[in-house]
Formats: sequence, C-alpha cells, structure tokens
Amino acid sequence: MTSKDSLDVKKWIRYAQNDYDSAVMLGGRFRPPIETVCYLCQQSAEKILKAYNIATENKLTKTHVLKDLLNKCEQYSADFSALMDSCAYLAPYVSLGRYPAEIDPTDYHMRQALKNAEKILEFTKSKLEELGFVSETDPPQN
Repeated sequence: MTSKDSLDVKKWIRYAQNDYDSAVMLGGRFRPPIETVCYLCQQSAEKILKAYNIATENKLTKTHVLKDLLNKCEQYSADFSALMDSCAYLAPYVSLGRYPAEIDPTDYHMRQALKNAEKILEFTKSKLEELGFVSETDPPQN
C-alpha cells in the first residue's frame, strides 16, 4: 500500500530540489566530495521524474533506473526524450555516494553531473507547473 505522503507531488519536487541544492553547495567547496555530489545529482533527477510520474499516474514507481522513469514520463509528454542523454549520464551514479565503486569521478564529471541534474530538474518542474503543481519551495503565485 502506498501512503498519501508518498504521492504528494510537491514533497517530491521539494526533495528533488533539496538534493540538487545540496549538490551545488557541496560542489562549491574547496575540496568537494565528488562522489557525493554526483550521487545527489542522480537522486535529484530520480525524485523529480518520480514526481512527474506521481502527478500523471497517481502512483509511485519504485525503481532507481532513470531510463525506466523517463520512459514513463514520455508516455505523457514526448518532450521528455530530450532528457535521455542527461539521464544516461547520471545513471551510473545511483550508488556512487553510498558505496565504493569502480567509477572514479573527477571535477569534470561532477560539473557535468550538476549540469545534467539541473537540466532534468528545471525541465520536469516546468512540465509539472503545466499540470498545476508548484513546489513547496516556490514562492506563492499571485
């Protein structure tokens, strides 16, 4: 059974934004934890795509696979195909910040992860706004 809170689109938007904002803040440090920044970028993308899926299907898709989430989004808006490369870039970082991995990201990888996460976040937030959803962190509209 899915709880009402897990279907609250605004909360998913807020969590996605928080992950991205944390990644940006950490990425700006003198010696950033690159693995953590890349992981948070993947998490931001995952959560915002889940927010869109909840908004369109009224159910939570339980997967960490960005491609699968993106495919579900494309069922409601073909425009999401523009995010395929960004999702593919972030996909390997799904566990990077949590466990040792073969990936050894550099500052370049971190900057690219931040760019791709921002693209996914902003694009999907605009699609959610078209559906009438505004994040809890957005100022009220008059």
